[in-house]
Amino acid sequence: MEDKAALRRTVHQYIKQMNNRQRVDRIIHQKLFATEMWKESQTIAVTSSLPLEINTSPIIHEAFEAGKTVCVPKVTEQGLTFHIIHSVDDLETGVMNILEPTTPPTMKSIDLCLVPGRVFDRSGYRIGWGGGYYDRFLRTYEGETVSLAYSVQLVDQVPTEPHDLPVQWIVTEKEMIQCSPYLL
Repeated sequence: MEDKAALRRTVHQYIKQMNNRQRVDRIIHQKLFATEMWKESQTIAVTSSLPLEINTSPIIHEAFEAGKTVCVPKVTEQGLTFHIIHSVDDLETGVMNILEPTTPPTMKSIDLCLVPGRVFDRSGYRIGWGGGYYDRFLRTYEGETVSLAYSVQLVDQVPTEPHDLPVQWIVTEKEMIQCSPYLL
């Protein structure tokens, strides 16, 4: 099995070779918006995407249009904090050039957390950027989790460590994968 760094590099190359990413992003967005978890959620957590990730700006826009509360994470020394934003004007460039919120942190309960990642397997395990921020957050999070991924980001098996936690769902342009064993 390849190590995490090698898997990240391989998947980065696959994504860079995609020539239809905007169209694929729209397909993935529409699949997400059609789910019951999206429709029923009142408060969502979503990161501002990086260049090789599925564009989350349309998701944030759709959430605002649907009257949902949008929480965006910020990396702090203590881990991730989530902040309600009311528009994209509440974001500024932060750690790793990710847009982060300028609003105060919230304790509001999050119904649906969109968990970013670089590489995924069908069991819901993921390789992120290497900071472990989401794994620490997910230990105490009780809502639904979903990751958005291009099908080229799926591998047979992600190397895991004891602290790794799977997401419940992965949405790709080809399928909706129910992953994690702790679903009700």
